[in-house]
Amino acid sequence: MNKLIIGFSRATSEVRYQLYVDWLKSIDPSFEHINFYGCTITEALELLEKCSGFVLTGGPDIHPSYYNKPDEVQKCEIDSYRDTLEFQLIKKALEMKLPVLAICRGEQILNISQGGDLIVDIESDYDTTINHKSENDQSNYHRISIDDSSELYKISQLTSSEIVTSHHQAVKTLASCFKPVAFADDKLIEAYEWKNPEGKGYLCAVQWHPEKGDYNNFLSNVIGREFLRKVILFSNKEK
Repeated sequence: MNKLIIGFSRATSEVRYQLYVDWLKSIDPSFEHINFYGCTITEALELLEKCSGFVLTGGPDIHPSYYNKPDEVQKCEIDSYRDTLEFQLIKKALEMKLPVLAICRGEQILNISQGGDLIVDIESDYDTTINHKSENDQSNYHRISIDDSSELYKISQLTSSEIVTSHHQAVKTLASCFKPVAFADDKLIEAYEWKNPEGKGYLCAVQWHPEKGDYNNFLSNVIGREFLRKVILFSNKEK
């Protein structure tokens, strides 16, 4: 078997960013990982060519100018370097047909990269009684419903689940190449997949945090296992 390398948009030493690596290594500790955060764009794109999978991790907000709402930047916490880096990594990863797992911010920037947009701040811009945020990085949970025609359902056989949530933004308009496959009870999109996956790489995009909480959580476990299975298949086919 070829050496497995997975690239992470940010997997720096802070606990919140190492969780993504730790979670996937709890399923399969054999892979190596690359942290792209801190690289130049040229360096990152060269390193991505060595990878058999790509994880877009959580983090701060994408600058709203990328989806035509520049006047709302005061509602956001911005990392402009990361925005620029990740848009280029996404473009190349999709061209390579890499398996992609997009989590929270990752799910949001992937949607923006394909022409979608966001609710800038759920609390002020969306009528809901569900608390999607977490206070002081404590775990917060709410229920989601899963479409029984989705790939997410096929790997989990679940039509609903409790998930760990920590976000103040969400998908508003989903890019036309995607289809929504999971929703919160307030109708916010919680996961999406390719509308037409033919000729594309594997994609799982979730708004919640499978890397947080109990690693034995069934839904988190099957998401991680399926992504790693696709990474192995890609490695065996391409390397």
